[in-house]
Amino acid sequence: MAGRAEEASLLLQRARPQRGAARAHSHSPGQRFLFVLALLTFGLASVYTSLALLTRVTPQLFPGQNFTLGGALPNLARIGITAPGANSQVNQRINLLIIGVDKRPQYRELDAYLTDTIMVATLDPVAKTVNMLSIPRDTYITIHHPDGSKYNRRINESYGVGVKTGGSFESGARQLEYDLQQNFGIEIDSWVLLDFKGVEKLINAVGGVDVDIPYELSVGEWFYSDDDINGTWLVFPSGMQHLDGYHAVAFGRHREYDNDFQRVKRQQLVVQAAVQKLLARGLLNNPFDLWDAYSSTVKTDMSKAKMAGLAPLVMQTQGRMKTFSLADPVDGVPTLTSYTDDAGAAVQLYDPENVQYILSQVFSKAAYADSHVEIQNGYGDGGDARAAALGRYLAYSRGLPAVEIGPDSPQPAPHTTIILYGEERRDMAEDIAKWMGIPASDIRVEPRVSVTLPDVIIVVGRDFKMPGG
Repeated sequence: MAGRAEEASLLLQRARPQRGAARAHSHSPGQRFLFVLALLTFGLASVYTSLALLTRVTPQLFPGQNFTLGGALPNLARIGITAPGANSQVNQRINLLIIGVDKRPQYRELDAYLTDTIMVATLDPVAKTVNMLSIPRDTYITIHHPDGSKYNRRINESYGVGVKTGGSFESGARQLEYDLQQNFGIEIDSWVLLDFKGVEKLINAVGGVDVDIPYELSVGEWFYSDDDINGTWLVFPSGMQHLDGYHAVAFGRHREYDNDFQRVKRQQLVVQAAVQKLLARGLLNNPFDLWDAYSSTVKTDMSKAKMAGLAPLVMQTQGRMKTFSLADPVDGVPTLTSYTDDAGAAVQLYDPENVQYILSQVFSKAAYADSHVEIQNGYGDGGDARAAALGRYLAYSRGLPAVEIGPDSPQPAPHTTIILYGEERRDMAEDIAKWMGIPASDIRVEPRVSVTLPDVIIVVGRDFKMPGG
């Protein structure tokens, strides 16, 4: 067959991911769990307390693209009682919106209008893992004002719009939920909100955190103030550093001489360190000792019943976490680019195609985790572009984590074929067949004779039609 066309290689290039101390009182499970949730939230860090109703990603941002990951949970209490199969409604992803606000001492209760941190933590009950998506505060979105008007602003203004119009924390959180859904197709059913002084107290309560700082995220001598009155010179060199609450918050907020993207990475480091400290001290087993002293630091719309019902799932994650950010490039192509709007504000515009890919990875189906799909050209001349287009579709629109173009098929293929090696990824193979309009009975199962084999090979044949085409 003809050599692979350069344009086909470029088509798939972006679609191919790289492999590779308080009073001792008795409290309810819900109270205990809420404290742990607050502990993990660094205004950003509540990753392993992803306690929310089941949610989904919807096609608002990308018309015609179905990102639905599941429906509403019919009976939340069932989660703590049974272990349904992977395809059950109760085993869909669980999302939590985490909001960190910069509330200074001189502010009144509702004066903190800007969000310094916006994260979505999503827990997979099947794989027992957590993905964490950070959204930089300068991301330029459309604000959907409660009065019906729409205008473009930074995403960190969304929460304040809700607070000012509704007069409550809840109205602010719901405004941000709605703007996330309308701009990115992410539906949020529960939220957690706290300010940085509260986070400082919580981190101190567990004895601080140990953060391994890489060189690129180190901070030279820097004057930091958390109240605009008092301050101190701080430095965060590379290597393992023990940080108390004040220093952990400061490290996670630094952005003096670099951009917000680096700050997101620092915040994620603190999240991971907080999770490890939590697990090491076994606070999920008995966190109520600290509850009375620190429960006021967190606000949430979740009931204690929901928290208690989902607590076992959080414990089962055992620290398994992947972090993502809308600041992350996709195969070298920036997702966010600097822009000055009409009002002179420095903002970040996003690439919708990159965002689509990142969302597909964050909210990927459990059955696809750590899978590998290879596409081969059995079409002949012109098949390279078809294989590349299929690869982009599977990676961007369907959320398969690793899709690669393999060698050309040794023989021309009159029919498009799906080959499954072993039975472990049958659910994924059947999903691919459904998307491509191929009967599941036509999937060819072969023994896995080598660990280097992909899970699924798709041979693009002469009858190939692009899914959705």
